[in-house]
Amino acid sequence: MLGNYILVFILGGLPISEIRGAIIYGLGANLNIPLTFLLGAIGNMLAVPLIFFALDRLKLIRLAKKLFGRRAYATIEKNKARLDRWGELALLMFVAIPLPITGAWMGSLIASMLEMDKKKSFVVISLGIIIAGLITLGVGQGVLMGLTSLL
Repeated sequence: MLGNYILVFILGGLPISEIRGAIIYGLGANLNIPLTFLLGAIGNMLAVPLIFFALDRLKLIRLAKKLFGRRAYATIEKNKARLDRWGELALLMFVAIPLPITGAWMGSLIASMLEMDKKKSFVVISLGIIIAGLITLGVGQGVLMGLTSLL
């Protein structure tokens, strides 16, 4: 049982699954919902400062530009004025949408590329993580209840 909760924490911190995958796993494994949410959120939030550190100190921003392509980076640069105007609200909405590639990892990369304040970005990304987790939890529980009623 403890191993399942450790896996929830790890899934929360991984770039593809993040809190969304952690919650889905926790629901599927019939784990305690509040504890699953908490561990998934903490795992996801702890990744943010590590991402900032890696991008800043290890000069990984160049690698990120190569990975995501010049076109994606050019799009960010082209819309920089609009993104600067909306700033943290745009970042919050981006991270809060529980879709692939819209989580804390990509939000941290965007914040770094736009040279946003790291402390404000961490708070905004953390709030986005919570919102995405709540949406995922609501949808996940709804799907499980619907499937249970069919059986």
